[in-house]
Amino acid sequence: MKNLLRLIAASAVLLTMNAQASIDFTYLGPAHADGSGQITITYPTDYTGDTRSENGIWVGQLTMQNPSSGQTFSSFCLSPAGNLSPGTASYTPLTFAQAKYGSEPPTWSMTGGIENAAYLWEMNNGSITTNAQGAALNLALWTAIYNSTAVGTAPSTGRFSVTGISPEIAAAYAADMAQLNAADPSAVEEAYSDNSGYILRPTDSSMQDLLVLPGALPADFLANANAPEPSTVFGMGFLGVMAFGGFVGERLKLSRLLKNA
Repeated sequence: MKNLLRLIAASAVLLTMNAQASIDFTYLGPAHADGSGQITITYPTDYTGDTRSENGIWVGQLTMQNPSSGQTFSSFCLSPAGNLSPGTASYTPLTFAQAKYGSEPPTWSMTGGIENAAYLWEMNNGSITTNAQGAALNLALWTAIYNSTAVGTAPSTGRFSVTGISPEIAAAYAADMAQLNAADPSAVEEAYSDNSGYILRPTDSSMQDLLVLPGALPADFLANANAPEPSTVFGMGFLGVMAFGGFVGERLKLSRLLKNA
């Protein structure tokens, strides 16, 4: 019994060490972003309907870097109230399913928000070539995570709204939203289930959630992320140990019976 308990304890320690860890990334500055100072957004602060407005904000594609490899990659902010300054910060990469809610503010729609944002990201992130396109996709992502009413449905007005955008941004934004609202819900769900991106959730909750492609993450992290969940592995290992322990116990009982016969 003592050996069995030691084995269970050792298994628990090894599985705990395999838990998901945070990674440091560096924000280098905007890539394709609108800095006209004219954009105003309004977004929810909580589920009771309170709102907050930001005036003259920067919106668009960001450039991040993995300090360990020096690789740079594009990203989009999903937290309009969050802080983001050039420099290095710690983030925990989460799959779309794991990142069901936001950080700043934590009020993403629970009826298609992240699913619709994942679809817009997969369909458009690789074709950004202008500041207007970058700004439009960022605004479309915010619209999706705050205004969605179902998978494949996100009105342009609702809990999130935007004013003061240029005609170029307005046209690209309208195209992004039309693409989402015309999509087959099954295609939206497929983009969400493909895990074609990750959310970088900051360990400092006052900062911004960031949307990135898997290629932005270290290979060893992705390998661990694709492994079975620690709870599942532990459960299977624990059942196996218990089954083995039970088998040994039955063998001992049988030996005693034969010896005493």
